[in-house]
Amino acid sequence: MTDTDLLRDKSQEGLFYVSPEELARRLRSDGAPLVLDVRDPNELEGELGQLPGALNIPLGQLQQRIGELSSEERRDIVVVCRTGRRSEAAARILRDSGFERVFVLKGGMTAWRDAHR
Repeated sequence: MTDTDLLRDKSQEGLFYVSPEELARRLRSDGAPLVLDVRDPNELEGELGQLPGALNIPLGQLQQRIGELSSEERRDIVVVCRTGRRSEAAARILRDSGFERVFVLKGGMTAWRDAHR
């Protein structure tokens, strides 16, 4: 993501957001972001499905499993969940753990589904 994108998407809480349309564009480009899905495994088979190639680490396990992401520290990471609330919590954990290029999918998988109907 460019610095312009970062400034445009910055919230008052210091989190950065990406729209479903922007994420779709980024996933088709070179240097695509890592998609981190923080929903529980049983949610991945539901109506919203899962983004192809997404890594699933449920929010409740993220702190203990953060080491699995150490090789991705310099890569853009887009965090997704159902509506965005858990993604925001996960983004804070990642940011507090030294990850600097963390984004939240605005509206979560619900917004993704609505944008891709």
